[in-house]
Amino acid sequence: MPEGLRDPSRCGGRPRDPGPAYMVITCRLVYRWLDDKAAFVNRVRRLLVPGGTFWVVAEITGRRKSTDPLQSLGITPAEAEILTAGWSVTRTHDLDVLRCYALHP
Repeated sequence: MPEGLRDPSRCGGRPRDPGPAYMVITCRLVYRWLDDKAAFVNRVRRLLVPGGTFWVVAEITGRRKSTDPLQSLGITPAEAEILTAGWSVTRTHDLDVLRCYALHP
């Protein structure tokens, strides 16, 4: 592992961005909880090699019954737009309350 990634204190407390290094990056049921979604997506885009895939599974708000206390758990259309903007290819598949995204730079 590159030195800066092993010891974050050597690069100002934050691991260095190694540049394009990954063929697949996954994010399952986490995207909804991120504070700065745009920064996260941009960093993932920088880390993918050409032809790579960012695979995201997220719950979509409003897909549960209105009486379900978890009904609002999920990402909004605006948050989905932040996730999908700027990719050359975006594919989705719906699974009940979840949506799977395959995003390619």
